[in-house]
Amino acid sequence: MLKIAITLRKKDDHMTFFMNETYYQFLCPYFDIQLVVPKLDHQYLDIVQNNDALLICGGNDINPNYYHQTSHISNIQEDQLIETMDFALLQQFYHAHKPIIGICRGIQVINVFFKGTLYQDIPTQSQTTINHQKEHFVNLMPNSLIQQYFPSQMKVNSFHHQNIKEVSSLLHISAISEDGFIEGIENHQIIAVQWHPERMDSLHQKQFLDMMIHFITANKDSNY
Repeated sequence: MLKIAITLRKKDDHMTFFMNETYYQFLCPYFDIQLVVPKLDHQYLDIVQNNDALLICGGNDINPNYYHQTSHISNIQEDQLIETMDFALLQQFYHAHKPIIGICRGIQVINVFFKGTLYQDIPTQSQTTINHQKEHFVNLMPNSLIQQYFPSQMKVNSFHHQNIKEVSSLLHISAISEDGFIEGIENHQIIAVQWHPERMDSLHQKQFLDMMIHFITANKDSNY
């Protein structure tokens, strides 16, 4: 069974670490899960060595200092321990040439890490008429990895008010919403989406898991 590390989050009480049960139900039948608690020294080499992949899950907003912007009034920033952990894990897994999956906040962490930027608040910083906290359609890019597993257009769920603005030059766009927002990115080592596949219907979950397993296995085999 493949081993995957998943980032814990911190409740609003700033005392309790947690993982949403939806991730557990989604991953547990197919993966050996290791929950990652923040370390004060930010060194996760044991986590990297003991796992085949990293999943950066959803959460609160990224501190805009990371992409050289002042904070929008709507921001609900993630706990600093979590923030530092996400970036440190991403760096260490990437340098070890191990695959990384991003969901919701995860796609934003990945883009910012590689020098991309974000819309801090879609409703006030764009002219879209779509509510990105409700279901909407995305179009998948031809020849993208994700397009091999899903139809070229599909309806996805949505729980975010921030989104990729300028995509990193090291990443390829794999999915675009019907109103033109980037909702999927990938490269040889990364698959990330803005929606929550673990909260989609069972068919979508199975297709996403198949994609993850094939992607992680292919990366694992290539490192031998």
